[in-house]
Amino acid sequence: MTTNTPKVRLVPGMLALAFALMASVPSVFAQEAGQRVDESATTAAPTTTPRPFEELDQNADGAISKDEAAVDPPLAQVCGTLDKDADGRLSPEEYAVHTQGTP
Repeated sequence: MTTNTPKVRLVPGMLALAFALMASVPSVFAQEAGQRVDESATTAAPTTTPRPFEELDQNADGAISKDEAAVDPPLAQVCGTLDKDADGRLSPEEYAVHTQGTP
């Protein structure tokens, strides 16, 4: 006596599930396929409004020293580039270049 048990084929169902998952997460599979995915939009730091010159010039000597610039990390990173006369301080004119976004 032979029993007829139905054969269960999970393969087509699993393939359908796999394709559905791939369609819902395209960036992950694009990377695996060797395509470049631009992540700068999601990993970029939010832009902030530059601080007023007077706020950064803590000792009110008319210039922003490297120590004074250190409280503003984006400014501290470009301080040397902005310091066109290489005196170790940013004048209001040199700082204005930073606030315009073109160091």
